Amino acid sequence: MSFEASTSAETINGQTRAGGRAAVAQACTGVDDPLQPLLAGAHARGMADAFELAGVAAVLIDARGLVLHAGTPARNLFGIELRLEHDHLFGGTAESTLCLQDWIAGALSDADLPDPVTIPRPGRSSCKLHARRVTGAAGNPFQLLKLLIIIEEVPSLAAVA
Repeated sequence: MSFEASTSAETINGQTRAGGRAAVAQACTGVDDPLQPLLAGAHARGMADAFELAGVAAVLIDARGLVLHAGTPARNLFGIELRLEHDHLFGGTAESTLCLQDWIAGALSDADLPDPVTIPRPGRSSCKLHARRVTGAAGNPFQLLKLLIIIEEVPSLAAVA
């Protein structure tokens, strides 16, 4: 008795049916392309790298509101008033953290994008957070990256005077 592996067809009880990675992908996700998960991951990694190279403070968020990646420019702006803990963005107080999490949930919803939110930082310039949905991510089950948060450092009025 011999066994032969095949990625194109499988014979069970004398019946041939489509097999291989494409059939597994189709059966599990309804998508014929087994490369789609890899391409989605590469898309997110490419976006993270591009923001990093451009020096843009960006935080990449998944559908559950968890932080997938925070680049060095974003991490350089983190402090007590805005920080990353356990894959979540936190504010300086429980109330500001709740407001920030509600803002992220609103940005992930189907409603209009929420207005930018400003995080005051005593003794430092404020941070203004802008939310942008990733185009095409809503309909792609493989694309974990759903939301971009761009952080803009805004000089405080005290620093300008």
